[in-house]
Amino acid sequence: MPVTNPHAHRPHLPGVEALRGYAAFAIVIFHVIHLTQAAVPQSLEFMKWFFGYGVPLFFVVSAFSLAYGYAGKLSTGPQINEFYLRRLFRIAPLYYLAILTQLGIIAYLGGEQPSWRSLLLCIGFLFNLSPTMVDGIAPASWSVGVEMLFYAIFPLVLALASTLPRAILLTAAFTALAVVYGIAVNKLKLNPSFITHGLTFNLPYFGFGLIAYQLLLKTPARWGAAATFVGLGLIVVAWASAPVFAGPGAGAVTNILYMLLGWGASFGLLSLGMALAPPAVLSNKVTQFLGKISFGVYLGHPHVIFLLDRIGVYTRIRELPGGSGVTFPLAVLATCAVVVPIAWALFRYVEAPGINLGRRLVARLASRRTGRTIAA
Repeated sequence: MPVTNPHAHRPHLPGVEALRGYAAFAIVIFHVIHLTQAAVPQSLEFMKWFFGYGVPLFFVVSAFSLAYGYAGKLSTGPQINEFYLRRLFRIAPLYYLAILTQLGIIAYLGGEQPSWRSLLLCIGFLFNLSPTMVDGIAPASWSVGVEMLFYAIFPLVLALASTLPRAILLTAAFTALAVVYGIAVNKLKLNPSFITHGLTFNLPYFGFGLIAYQLLLKTPARWGAAATFVGLGLIVVAWASAPVFAGPGAGAVTNILYMLLGWGASFGLLSLGMALAPPAVLSNKVTQFLGKISFGVYLGHPHVIFLLDRIGVYTRIRELPGGSGVTFPLAVLATCAVVVPIAWALFRYVEAPGINLGRRLVARLASRRTGRTIAA
């Protein structure tokens, strides 16, 4: 008797959507600290060093969600073409708007505009392959370059990771490749960002998302809460063990493996738990809403921070009495108070129309294929 896959109908996963919100706002807090020179209370110092891992969390969740949504649906050329079309219209509208906004800011400040070569690399989503342009034009857009290159190879990656053992082997291969890549780029003395912001280095994070998806097919929903809290516990362990594995005495290989395996495995298990049965305290209407607008939060917040800094908001906050215990939360709250409504507007008026346009184009292509088949 065939075994029925309980996840074959692929319902919406609100817990995974909430994770996107956590990832986005971790990056917002990380950049408030580093872009505004905000003083951080000693008890929150970990945010200064570890909230940058919000981007790897995005990568893990991205691979998990793509595998969940497209497993068994990328076996033909037309299906793969439709996948690419959907991804393009999901990402491009807001990303291109972020580039235009940054070009406007550069012009306003009287700075040097990017070369045509740089602009074409960014428009074509190839900038991540260039050591000098790996970070892109729009602030924080390096991860978009990584994502789009991963989308390009995703149909092949999904086929290679079709079972749990194969997903584990693929992730191990990705990890070995990332270690070799990191050491090689460092020896060549290229832009350091070309290591951590390059696709090759970040492939293991995507691999852990694929492992989490394969585990989803085998794990009862009642284990969801346990998986979530174990994942959170592993994140605490990764944070606490940083002095050992990422300190001055640790070698390059140890440091790379710590970054990729320690955090990637933690995020993978967290994604599994939040997909199975997310605790209400972590996944609710608020966090799910923030997850829905997370792309706008991510691409929009650097410009918001620039604007607030330009008009002196952070300077005024720093001058308030009470020390960092007061000024740091206020700086974060002031940023979020502007970022959230802007991100909601971006989702409604830029992202959603782009997504719908992609869907209409896919439906039109499918209709044409059906018409040709009937005619034949």
